[in-house]
Amino acid sequence: MTDLIWIIPLVVGSLLFVLLAIALVRTFRAQSVPIPRPIRNLDPDREQMLAEKLGKMIRVVTIADKDHPDPAPFLELQQVMASLFPKVFATMEKTVFPSGSLLFRWSGASRENSILLMAHQDVVPAPAEGWKHPPFSGEYADGEVHGRGTFDTKGTLFAFFQAAEELIDEGFIPAVDVWLASSTDEEVMGRGAAETVRWLRERNIHPALVLDEGGAIVDGVLPSVRRPMALLGVLEKGYIDLRVVARSHGGHSSTPPKNTPLARLAKFVVDIEKHSPMKSRMIREVRDLFANAAPSMGFAYRFLFGNLWLFRPLLTWLLPKINAYGGALLSTTVAFTRAGGSEANNVIPSEAWLVLNLRPHPIQPMEASIAAIRKVAGRRGLEVEILEARDTTPIVDSHSPAFGFLVDTVRAVFPDVLISPYVILGGTDARHYQEICEATIRFSPLRVTNADLKKMHGLNESIPVDVVDEAVSFYRHLITHAR
Repeated sequence: MTDLIWIIPLVVGSLLFVLLAIALVRTFRAQSVPIPRPIRNLDPDREQMLAEKLGKMIRVVTIADKDHPDPAPFLELQQVMASLFPKVFATMEKTVFPSGSLLFRWSGASRENSILLMAHQDVVPAPAEGWKHPPFSGEYADGEVHGRGTFDTKGTLFAFFQAAEELIDEGFIPAVDVWLASSTDEEVMGRGAAETVRWLRERNIHPALVLDEGGAIVDGVLPSVRRPMALLGVLEKGYIDLRVVARSHGGHSSTPPKNTPLARLAKFVVDIEKHSPMKSRMIREVRDLFANAAPSMGFAYRFLFGNLWLFRPLLTWLLPKINAYGGALLSTTVAFTRAGGSEANNVIPSEAWLVLNLRPHPIQPMEASIAAIRKVAGRRGLEVEILEARDTTPIVDSHSPAFGFLVDTVRAVFPDVLISPYVILGGTDARHYQEICEATIRFSPLRVTNADLKKMHGLNESIPVDVVDEAVSFYRHLITHAR
């Protein structure tokens, strides 16, 4: 028996040594050599043409307003687009919806299949202060077009309209129907995309591929990754706003009882922060993101993320504790965004409240996430009111023909990049289109850095013209090879 006690740790230690040795060998073998970005010798005349045309679209101030919608700026933008893309407007069937959203149909040689490309016309507000170039100037300087919407998403909108304009000019006829869609209220979660989808569904139109914003070609998306990654969004997390209320009989602050409404809410917040009721799990799509990036990582990261067969439980436990982005990929997130209590400094509130914003994850979808919050709130005698709620979207099959076609297109136009499925943490118009298309993928063919990502909805948004030209090439390839 004594001998057996010594044998067990020896066997366990030997097994651990073998596993680590296998992981080390895999780490050395998996290293990926960076591929240089293809050089684009952009003709000066084309460079100027692209910059001027996109600049004209940026100069139209199309800020969405959910409470007081104004169609005038969007009508102006559409008139500008008609002058920029005359062959598209002359060739394609155009539908304009009550919201101002657009839908174009380019009839193909066969109507057995179709693809749909989309981007929105509206932008978020932009304060005049803090910009190197005025936010709606559309100025071209230092190789970039400057202004609100250049990345989000007039740059994409321009790119696929320009691609279609060039192909029509060359006499090209697509093999399948090509749809171009653009809403006017994406930034305020409006009705444009929904009414477009309703129109398509009523006519039994089910595209084989829908492509919207969401992912992009990101440089430095994960620590130490030395190659850009094309992130193809296959899942969009949900959105929930909850109002949590604590009630009491109120009273004067000179004689406060225990567990006043604000105190109970404070304890509730601590409960959630210290002991999150949300599950964590690395779903296949997140695993694929890490596994696809691993060969291009530095040694230490490659050792961990390149051997998920061994370290997956460790990383699932560790990531939410050290990185907010990692936590968002693995679980439902909870953010406390607003709070209120008494209107007087010396009065205990009879009602105090706070608002939670949740982004539900497929492992704990909408109803389960709300139930987890209700359970914690119930222990503190708190009420939970649902203000707004929508669930996660269905996950696009990354082994489907449509996904494979998109991967082939990315490889053809961007041979230097890694490609991976991706989880979209925010919201897009694409969620509506999954009613009519299983392969609704969130991806804009634009190269961005982490600095660029901070400019979106922030200051000094801009886009290099060579990035725009690449995006035009991408859409040309996608349209000409769609079957």
